[in-house]
Amino acid sequence: MVESGGMERGLGVDGILADRIRAELQRESVRRAPPNSFRPLPEIPGGRYTRQDFFDLEVEGVFRRSWLLAAHVSEFPEAGSYKRFERLLKAPIVIIRGRDGVIRAFYNTCRHRGAPVVKDAQGKCNIMRCQFHSWGYDFDGRLVNVPDEYEFPELDKSARGLLPLRCEVLKGVVFINEDLDAPPLADWMGSVADEWSATSMGDWTVDYRWSRVMNCNWKCVVDAFQEVYHINTVHPKTVGLALDHTSAAVGLMPNGHSRLCVSRNGAPPDPAEDIYVSTSVSHTLWPNLIGPRGNGNVKFIVVWPLAPGQCEIEVTGLGLPWGDGPLPPDRVAANLAFDAVLEEDMVNLQPIQASLDSTAFSGMMLGYQERRIYWAHEVIDEMIGRDRIPPGLAVEPRLAGALESEPGITLE
Repeated sequence: MVESGGMERGLGVDGILADRIRAELQRESVRRAPPNSFRPLPEIPGGRYTRQDFFDLEVEGVFRRSWLLAAHVSEFPEAGSYKRFERLLKAPIVIIRGRDGVIRAFYNTCRHRGAPVVKDAQGKCNIMRCQFHSWGYDFDGRLVNVPDEYEFPELDKSARGLLPLRCEVLKGVVFINEDLDAPPLADWMGSVADEWSATSMGDWTVDYRWSRVMNCNWKCVVDAFQEVYHINTVHPKTVGLALDHTSAAVGLMPNGHSRLCVSRNGAPPDPAEDIYVSTSVSHTLWPNLIGPRGNGNVKFIVVWPLAPGQCEIEVTGLGLPWGDGPLPPDRVAANLAFDAVLEEDMVNLQPIQASLDSTAFSGMMLGYQERRIYWAHEVIDEMIGRDRIPPGLAVEPRLAGALESEPGITLE
């Protein structure tokens, strides 16, 4: 584990970015056509949401090469505290805190005959011990105990430790990556890491868990959180009452990440307030994490691929510690309200997949406000390798020139 850096600063430390976002929100609220510089986006082929060959390319080329949210530091209170992580297909993983305080990740696979070295979903151990023949590994992954070791005359224990994964922490959030050559987490996140640094989530704790298997492609779920064009239809009595969908500032960032700031109904962004307070802000940490921000809390929505037409949605809520006893009533009420909004989205998603699977669907047409979706597809092809995309399923690169950059950030 490496604690990724980032100065303690909020969105637009010098105010330049925040001011530009406020200006874009104002322009968005009055525009009645896309900017002149915007070219209509080509259709996204429907097979990207339905075909097994494309799904397999995504798992291997995207999910096995990306930084993925796996846990929070509060789940590893002391040395030997561990948690199994099995969200990646065909990759059983264990995350554990070492005696030096460092959190590490290993494949949960004994180097003898492949049995798991921890069996419970979460717990604390004195040694990671194989469930088959009791080979023992320390918290650094080193093989330290082999019963009847004399049976293995050529065994070099120093060469038979658990196989590691990349594991880094940003503000208390634990990420893993199967690609040992991947860039550091902070480099991968780019400016999102700086924006997250405004919140000390390392001092928080988990106060909410929610998961559900959905019969839809994983991108259907991510897409639903990439725009607010739908909120007056899908959320008319919840989010639709709170937010102005016509006033939304989109920030496209390298590596597929993006930001969405939306004005609150009847409350134009106040230049005297932090942008996180005066607007609704969420980030998509590519490929599968959506992080709506709140005042003193956050909900991470993570979407895991299971099959071309199936995924699992996992939500982890983090907030300030509340001491002994049950969760305070105001936090319970906030979680119930979040549940209600999620349920409104869930009802809509499975019927969408049925249409995507049908012969009636030729391709996905996106508008200007939905360009975050297209940007994610561009990066999918880039990571897989454009020469490996099956014929008829590639998307045309269009948006790389529309990314935010410092100091000349383009928001139009």
